[in-house]
Amino acid sequence: MTSVAFIKERQSISASSLNFQNLYARQSPTSKSLVAEPQAQNHSLTMSVKGRVAIVTGAGGGLGREYAIALAAAGAKVVVNDYGGTLDGRPGTSERAQAVVDEITTAGGTAVADSHDVSKDAKAIIADAVRNYGTVDILVNNAGIAGKPSSHDDVDGEAFMRVLEIGVLGTTLMTSAAYAIMRQQGHGRVINVSSNSIYGFGAGGDCAYAASKGAIYALTRDLGRYSERDGIKINGILPSGWSRMGDMSEGTKLVTRTYFDPAKINPFVVLLASDECPVSGEMFTVSAGRAARETFATYPGSNAATTEGWLNDWNKVFGIGDEPYAASSCLDHVQYIVKNATGKDMEAIAEFGLAAK
Repeated sequence: MTSVAFIKERQSISASSLNFQNLYARQSPTSKSLVAEPQAQNHSLTMSVKGRVAIVTGAGGGLGREYAIALAAAGAKVVVNDYGGTLDGRPGTSERAQAVVDEITTAGGTAVADSHDVSKDAKAIIADAVRNYGTVDILVNNAGIAGKPSSHDDVDGEAFMRVLEIGVLGTTLMTSAAYAIMRQQGHGRVINVSSNSIYGFGAGGDCAYAASKGAIYALTRDLGRYSERDGIKINGILPSGWSRMGDMSEGTKLVTRTYFDPAKINPFVVLLASDECPVSGEMFTVSAGRAARETFATYPGSNAATTEGWLNDWNKVFGIGDEPYAASSCLDHVQYIVKNATGKDMEAIAEFGLAAK
């Protein structure tokens, strides 16, 4: 089967014919891929997700739909949230969320639809989960919009802020609303969805989408280091998979539809949602059956300390020939800077009001 035929075949799946077994038994595209094909996997993962209550925001289509179906297939009770909006943030209807619920329930799963806006009604979404299923165990903050295309010399401030409202504020408010319940029960899993757009599209646009995903990256790293003490693990993914957002340009449409089957992201989402999830405050790139830790890194740098000195020592500033260092926290980063700037280990940490984890 060609890649195009594979995609068309996926699109033709009807709710009446869908079941979890055939959903995950579909073959990968046979065209040559830019990345190595993954080994065969058992997609009937249940781990400790079975019986848990999961909320997936922005789950009326695309990758959110995939996550909702995967968690339901693993035995979770799922709240499918989607306010039915357009890619530039205009509101819609609850039909998208209900359509995914119908797919899940037809396949034998348990799900309910929710059409609230994550940036305005986070507490109402959590209340829906509690009213229907008694608690919240898993939260997948997937909701996001692309915004209104514009050049950087003509940014639409209102459209820019709407992207941040749904992506950053929505993720923050949803996590905050779920946190109290998770802390009280001593258990919770939060999965935030960032994007490799943080590396820059280079398109000269208003950058709202990349900015929102960069903020989610930083938010996840910070919250995830705090939350583990409460039994809550917060991690994030930078997924690559075919969705309506990927169809916005012919270039991204061709790449995502050819190489990035969205179903190959699902097993890792289930892993991060499970009791067996081993980490918190980490980010992972997940695509085409590959998962890898994603992190910031710094280099030893140059101690030239003058404008001319740094220019002349640019290879050291830029890290050419040096090994990068991935700091585990803000404190770790500060200690690394002090060590490389002075040659001494940072002492008297308590004097700065800092506490090593």
